[in-house]
Amino acid sequence: MASTAWSLLMLLLVLALIPLVLWTLKRLQNFQPPGGGPRALEVAAQLALGARERVVLVRVPGKLLVLGVTAQQVTLLAEADPASLPAAPAGPAAPDFAALLRGAIGRGKQP
Repeated sequence: MASTAWSLLMLLLVLALIPLVLWTLKRLQNFQPPGGGPRALEVAAQLALGARERVVLVRVPGKLLVLGVTAQQVTLLAEADPASLPAAPAGPAAPDFAALLRGAIGRGKQP
């Protein structure tokens, strides 16, 4: 009887630890060590076009990529100079995606 109670107690302990571990992993996803410098990739802005379709502006060192993202694939739509992207506002408000996209496409590579 004692071994059954012990097994049940361990099962409940493991089940209770699962949400804690998941929460910790979620918090560590965006963790950046001090002095680690800027991230290699950064999503500058995104716009949902449908349930699973979106246009995303991604900053890569030296480039600004305009990507079309669906459930099946990611397509490069355009490349632009990162200087064409206005600086992000200091507040928590997100930058206006339409203005960012116009700036990136308008100043992108011309054929």
